[in-house]
Amino acid sequence: MNVTKIIDSFGYVIYGALALLAVWGAYNGILLYRSLAKKTMKDPDELVGQVRELCKARQYDKAINLCQTPNFWHTALAQLIAVALKNRDRGLSKIRQIVVTEFHSEVVAGMENRLGSVSTIVRMGPLLGLLGTVASMIGAFGRIGGSEQVNPRALAQDISLALWATGAGLLIANPMMLIGNDVHAKLRRLRDRTERQLQEVLDVIES
Repeated sequence: MNVTKIIDSFGYVIYGALALLAVWGAYNGILLYRSLAKKTMKDPDELVGQVRELCKARQYDKAINLCQTPNFWHTALAQLIAVALKNRDRGLSKIRQIVVTEFHSEVVAGMENRLGSVSTIVRMGPLLGLLGTVASMIGAFGRIGGSEQVNPRALAQDISLALWATGAGLLIANPMMLIGNDVHAKLRRLRDRTERQLQEVLDVIES
C-alpha cells in the first residue's frame, strides 16, 4: 500500500513537471518572437540608402553613428553595417569574415540557444507524459490488486488520469515543434535578407 502511495505521488510530480515544461516552452517562444521582431528591420531601404550616400561622401563616422541611433541599433542589419564600416580598412574578404562571425555570435546566438531549449521541450514532453502514464497505471493496478472488490468507475477514472499524462505531453510538444520550425524559417529569411541588404553597403566600401 505504501508503494502504491509513493507511485501515486510520483505521478503527480510528473504532472507538475509537465506544467513547468509548458510554462518554460511558452516563455521561450515569446522571447524568440520578440527577438526576431527586434532584429528585423521593417524598412531597410531607408537605412541602406542613407548609409550608401554617407559612404560615397566618405563620411564613415556619420554612417556608423546613424546605425547606432535608437531607431536602428537593435536591428541585425544596422549592427552588421556598423561592424563592416569600423573594419573597412581591413579588406573586403576580412570584412566578410568579421561580419559572418558577428552575425552568428551577436545576432542569432541567443535565439539559437532558446531554439535548443524548444527542441529539448519537444523531446521531453512526450517522454515525461509517457512516464506519468506508466506511473499512474502502476498505481491504479496496485490499488486493484490490494482490494477485494473492483470498482469499475474508480478504475476508469484512474486509467483516464493516467492517459491524460501522455496527452498533456503531446499537447506540449506539438505547438513547440511548430514554433521551433517557424522560428527556424524566420531566422533563415532574416539571414538571407540581411546578407542581400548588407551587400549593397559592401559594394560601396569596395568601390
